[in-house]
Amino acid sequence: MNKQTKTLAWRSVGFWLAAALALSQLGNALRVAFGAQAYSVYMGLPLSGGEGASWVVVYALRAFFLGSFAGYLLITSRYRVLSTMALLALVMPLGDFYLVWQAGGSAGTLARHGLIAAVLVAAWISLDRLARRQPDEARA
Repeated sequence: MNKQTKTLAWRSVGFWLAAALALSQLGNALRVAFGAQAYSVYMGLPLSGGEGASWVVVYALRAFFLGSFAGYLLITSRYRVLSTMALLALVMPLGDFYLVWQAGGSAGTLARHGLIAAVLVAAWISLDRLARRQPDEARA
């Protein structure tokens, strides 16, 4: 990747949205380590007693993977793959929104899941534009 394209990436909204989303996933994994029960409340799907805490840990492991993988794609300038990842990741906040809505969750929690979906759409569009500006060998 040439220097001009590298500079362009740092100035891209998509680059910074992807960085924030990756850090968010890593932060989610860390938050679960400090308390699965508290994290389940934050997500809008509180656990009843201690039951289900292991599923929240399973979620955290997946969040760690997603955050790490997104970070790797960002560092290696794989913006096309990162753009596709942002698009496909929409299933998570939309699914979370639906589950919280079905459980009678708060408007604030529903809004947060909706905002995450909106950020993913913005990242998808911006990263796609950035990927189109890359030389062909860096697009794969």
